[in-house]
Amino acid sequence: MEIMGRGFRQIIQETPSYFHLFLKYGSYKLLNKRSPIYGSADIINVCNLHCSHCYWWLNRKENEELTVEQWKQIIENKFKKNHIFIITLVGGEPTMRPDVVELFIKEFPKRVCLVTNGTFPLKKYDDIYFYWISIDGTEEIHNKIRGKDAYAMSRKNIMDYIENNGEKAWKDIWITMTINSLNYKTVKDVAEEWHDYSNKIGFQFHTPFGKGDPLWLPFGAERTKVVDDIISMKKQYDDDYIINPTSQLELMKKNWGGKGTTPVDCPTWAILSVDHMGREKKPCCIGSADKDTMKPICEDCGLGCYSVLVGYGIKG
Repeated sequence: MEIMGRGFRQIIQETPSYFHLFLKYGSYKLLNKRSPIYGSADIINVCNLHCSHCYWWLNRKENEELTVEQWKQIIENKFKKNHIFIITLVGGEPTMRPDVVELFIKEFPKRVCLVTNGTFPLKKYDDIYFYWISIDGTEEIHNKIRGKDAYAMSRKNIMDYIENNGEKAWKDIWITMTINSLNYKTVKDVAEEWHDYSNKIGFQFHTPFGKGDPLWLPFGAERTKVVDDIISMKKQYDDDYIINPTSQLELMKKNWGGKGTTPVDCPTWAILSVDHMGREKKPCCIGSADKDTMKPICEDCGLGCYSVLVGYGIKG
């Protein structure tokens, strides 16, 4: 039996972490005391792709990065001090900093999610929680969003990882799809195509940083149908393959996050997010530490990481 990809023995080993997790939840519910539960770190300020939907490129400025020793200080002073339960490593393309990836996995065994475009070979880490690999449609659509041959490179690296790392290696592979106006008709195709090669799949929607973003899929009949199709697929795949809870998916049919660029119900406090220099990002993980940069439009937000919290009753 597994819960969110975690076996019984692993859950027992993580008892201290669960104690802090339940304590935080109880303090929030009973006392409205807010303490971050999850963490997100942009461990690199470089990426080999320039995806059309990516928020990261909108606010990229410096080329500087932190050393492993500096990241160790961030881990101690921010993430461990706040008893962060799960850490998501992003970038840029985080697999281009294997030294930092290895540090986080060492400090948070079985609690690191590594978000990657999958175009580099996937290294086997015994204590990784899982790889979040971005697949944004069928091959033609994915390449239109991410660049020529991106799909073929990701597919090859996933298959190589599964073939070279034992019969349970596929459990390390989780697929994430960001739904937008280019790929929303391929949701079923992606779920079906990757079912036999991945442990879970998760969906979220593209969040615009400006009005009139052509990639944003507006609230309305088409978006509602996409959500209803995903809910129907959850019943089709009875192995908990689609990770999104129904309560979260229902929220994605409408504005759940805020007004303009201001979070309202969105629990931005629940995820401690830092950029490539260890600075805290505002208002959320796709925001920026620089207050003068572009901001996500909260009222059009489609982020899965925050909406799932709202679906579980945790709000801003």
